[in-house]
Amino acid sequence: MRTLRYALRTLLKAPAFTAVAIATMALGIAANTAIFSIVNAILLRPLPFPDESRVVRVWSTAAREPRSNHSAADFLDLKRGNRTLTSLAGFRGELAAASTGTGESLQIGLQHVTADFFDVLGTPPALGRTFSSRTDAPGGERLVVLSDHAWERLLARDRAAIGRRVRVNGEACTVVAIMPPGFAWPEGTDLWLLAQKAVPVSPLEVKEADPLTNRDSHYFEAVARLKPGVTLAQAQQDLHTVATTLQRDHPEDSGGRDVLLVPVRQDMTGDVRDALLVIQSAVGLVLLVACANVSSLLIARASGRRRELTIRAALGASRRNLATQLLAESAVLGLAGGVLGLVANSWLLGLLVHLLPDGLPRADGISVDATVMMVTLTASLATSLIFGVLPALQGSRVEAAQALKQSGDRGSSRTRGRAALVVSEMALTLVLLAGAGLLANSFLRLQRVDPGFRVEHATVADLMVPQARYPKEADRIRLYRRILDGLSARHELQAVAVGFPGPLHGDNASATFNIEGRVAVSRADKPFSHVGAVSGGYFAAMGIPLIAGRTFDDRERDAATPAAIVNTALARLYWPGENPIGKRVRFDDDAASPWAPVIGVVADTRQLGLKEAPPPLLYVPYEQLGLPFTTVAVRSALPQTAVTALLKAQLAAVDGDLAFGDINPLETELRDSLAEARFRAILIGVFALLALALAAVGLYGLIGYTVTQRTREIGIRVALGASPRQVLLPTVRDGVTLALVGIGCGVVVAFAAERALSAFVFGIGTTDPLTLAAVSLLLLVVAATASYIPSRRALKVDPVVALRAE
Repeated sequence: MRTLRYALRTLLKAPAFTAVAIATMALGIAANTAIFSIVNAILLRPLPFPDESRVVRVWSTAAREPRSNHSAADFLDLKRGNRTLTSLAGFRGELAAASTGTGESLQIGLQHVTADFFDVLGTPPALGRTFSSRTDAPGGERLVVLSDHAWERLLARDRAAIGRRVRVNGEACTVVAIMPPGFAWPEGTDLWLLAQKAVPVSPLEVKEADPLTNRDSHYFEAVARLKPGVTLAQAQQDLHTVATTLQRDHPEDSGGRDVLLVPVRQDMTGDVRDALLVIQSAVGLVLLVACANVSSLLIARASGRRRELTIRAALGASRRNLATQLLAESAVLGLAGGVLGLVANSWLLGLLVHLLPDGLPRADGISVDATVMMVTLTASLATSLIFGVLPALQGSRVEAAQALKQSGDRGSSRTRGRAALVVSEMALTLVLLAGAGLLANSFLRLQRVDPGFRVEHATVADLMVPQARYPKEADRIRLYRRILDGLSARHELQAVAVGFPGPLHGDNASATFNIEGRVAVSRADKPFSHVGAVSGGYFAAMGIPLIAGRTFDDRERDAATPAAIVNTALARLYWPGENPIGKRVRFDDDAASPWAPVIGVVADTRQLGLKEAPPPLLYVPYEQLGLPFTTVAVRSALPQTAVTALLKAQLAAVDGDLAFGDINPLETELRDSLAEARFRAILIGVFALLALALAAVGLYGLIGYTVTQRTREIGIRVALGASPRQVLLPTVRDGVTLALVGIGCGVVVAFAAERALSAFVFGIGTTDPLTLAAVSLLLLVVAATASYIPSRRALKVDPVVALRAE
């Protein structure tokens, strides 16, 4: 304690040095704490499932669909045939309208789940009891489980909620449980509705009399719990054996499908895990640069205290005593930087959360909890050791007789130590700058990608149609037609349409199909395409160019008159060098089903995102595929508020119980699709600039210290008639040399480190030489500037004063 008190008094006597050191550490610690708060919430915090390592996502997989949904018959065969799962549950999500019957309906996330859904997850409810395959048979009473959020919105946290009735998509359902706060799996779910059959209800009508025998429509997801003692590899092999049996027993229907098991945490965070770890690594480099800077400051300060340390050594202080004293000062600086960093983190974290792209899993749980505070404290102590050890070792190495008479020494070990730190700062900064340059370059390239449609004056609105209200395909087609007819009557709208999939959402429907005159041996050999169900005005409303032929019109309003439009990707794939107009296709293997002629070819669109190549896409009239979800698209020069009001008014006139999901300008959809790339580029760019500033300050301090050490030498040289250039050049050269060494080391590290960015760059390689050259030049210019400014002091040295200086 006496050592710590003395360290505190010593630091308070040098307020400028102490403030700079603490602020430098606080910057690094605040940035690391903020990013770790996000990493902790999304990647590290336990999921609300008991023994979560046994909960796995179960995907159907094929060569053309790496992760696909399940069909009813395949799912039931997997459930019956496996030997390694305690339970296997199916679920399908949609946006639903929910109310108590007396108030306004709320748009809410709904999952249709099988009875063993909560058996798999194992999370106990806060109130009531969840579904169970042991007590709840399909086809019974409509039962619903509410999230804590839905309990508040629908029932105002009524403790007597169990047994109450709520209306979900117009159906009366009995509330049987309230889940604990924070439970909303899959992400964004607020209601879990017990399916009426052994699988969730299909959004499409199926031909089979018994939908449970269908193997064509893959529409719902699955989750399972492994038996105790069963490893993931064992379960994977077990379900692979079942899938192989299905391929053998149903060769025409299987399409070569297999099964893929993925731990539920990995499945939730797979798309963002690598990105967050890259960002955490980047901000860790910033902290290392900050440590190097503070270490350099401490070495310089120890040089200025040589007489004090020598006198203490002469009075009996051991090297251990001196090192302990210097480490104590480092610990005080580290802890003070940690406290200030934690305070700054509360502001910085709020800014980062605001910048986070939509759709990040578990983002609502981001906060500064006990884990984050403990990590911050640990980081503070660890960094105090990192930046304190070298100054303590050098500062405690004193020889009384020599040190008391020693003056400036250009080649001292302290100068060499600080030079090594500056080289390290330069190398780490170059790695960060190279990463930021690659991500910025990639982001700019993404912005220049043609999405395949015109975003100006276009608005899209998502619409989910509840199957309970519109159970038949014909009902949904009539609903869409009424919406279109009402909007088409408005002269303010230049084009109106409905269509699925919407732009850039990543949503899609896909299917195999037949081409007239070509015979496929099995389903796996059939042509495969993404499928769009659109109205004739869709291409005009979305600004998708027509390449050849025509679009749908009144001739296709009758479902008995099939037709198809293909994009250029599909035309190139299946009719290379041919004109696809007039070719005929059909989805059904039934010989009595009519062939649909290809009547048009349209430009490719990037439905799955700007980074993804346009998939082959086959459009059919919505009258022939009445999906329960669609996008309403309009093109108008009206202000956005007017377009939004017009869309809502038209939907209310058709069905007052329906509501749109998101209503956005197409420009907003395009901008949002770039949110993740923008976030990564901005964040790593800011960290790189922060590291660059710290590295420049470190080099500035070293050159300034060198100039001070060489005061006598410079004075002699000036007295002997040295020119300004001869005085400036050696010190600037020293700074540039250090920068070049750091750049050389950084380039070597960058070649290895930038491979981690391979999944996040677009249109360039991760070792882009132009980017490395540009950031190296930037770092060299900054280093030359940081060296030149303190070197100018040498020109102001008075030879007489310099020669008298000690």
